[in-house]
Amino acid sequence: MTKNDIFRTLDEIAAKEIDWLWDSLIPYEKTTILEGDPELGKSYLCMHLGALVTTGGKLPDGSRVDKGNVLYISSEDDAADTIRPRMEQMGADLKRVRVLDDFLLFDDKGLVRLREELDEHTPDLVVIDTLYSFLSGKVDLGKPTSIRAALHELDRLFKEYGPAVIAMRHWTKGGKGKAIYRGVGSIDVIGVARTALAVAKHPENDNLRILAQVKNNIGAKPKSFVYEIVPQPKGLPIIEWRGTTHYSADDLERQGQDDQSEEARAVEFLREVLAKGPMPSAELFIRAADAEISRPTLNRAKREAGVKSEKNGKTWIWKLAES
Repeated sequence: MTKNDIFRTLDEIAAKEIDWLWDSLIPYEKTTILEGDPELGKSYLCMHLGALVTTGGKLPDGSRVDKGNVLYISSEDDAADTIRPRMEQMGADLKRVRVLDDFLLFDDKGLVRLREELDEHTPDLVVIDTLYSFLSGKVDLGKPTSIRAALHELDRLFKEYGPAVIAMRHWTKGGKGKAIYRGVGSIDVIGVARTALAVAKHPENDNLRILAQVKNNIGAKPKSFVYEIVPQPKGLPIIEWRGTTHYSADDLERQGQDDQSEEARAVEFLREVLAKGPMPSAELFIRAADAEISRPTLNRAKREAGVKSEKNGKTWIWKLAES
């Protein structure tokens, strides 16, 4: 084989088995997409899984994850007031969690910095929250060739170092019948990923969430798992698992979407986001755009959602009227 030859015969390639962080759901050396509507707790779930990795904790299927290190790359949550307090409450070994503490894009320069981090502190789990926040502006999310090229470079880097990778993205508005088509951006994001998971509300209980598999190209599809984000007498909520369910990702994708108007979605969005506390309007508009809710729709939904706005210096703050 010549130096520049990109093809080989199979006898030159050593066979290997898939190694799983969570059997049939999250493999090592590959990217798993985690998606769903905004504000359903996808980040919370990833912090919970990260905490389990740092302590060798027990997964909901009864198995134990190998103890290891976590790299948490987030554009949405602050490390000091959100990621650390949540993971500390979940029992994480904080010395085993590294976070992004600067601006980073997955362009040529950013990939060099990421490689340096992986070299010095090789993780067992990498969380990217959210994937599109770190892609270069040169990447066209609607073009298959563009998104595949960007994700291939990222995937190749992670494969070299071996961690399991969870990359989050949001679902688009409106049902499409199949969960695999629901993610924001090109279908090729799912095409590049070997496994994909979805988080959605339980159809029979709004307090429960379901983790269901959207795609699995390397193993059998497992059952869907049910969990709850449970408030605690002291401190932040934690995740507790509630067994399994027959609901599939496609079942969850279809639930209630056909009957929900754009404005109704905006009302629900405002109530869920602002239930956590007041927020600057600029940040709120960005989050709404990620959920494919326009600014005019958000403004129309404001009264019905019970939201009022106040000016603090040059910044408009939105909050629920009762808060």
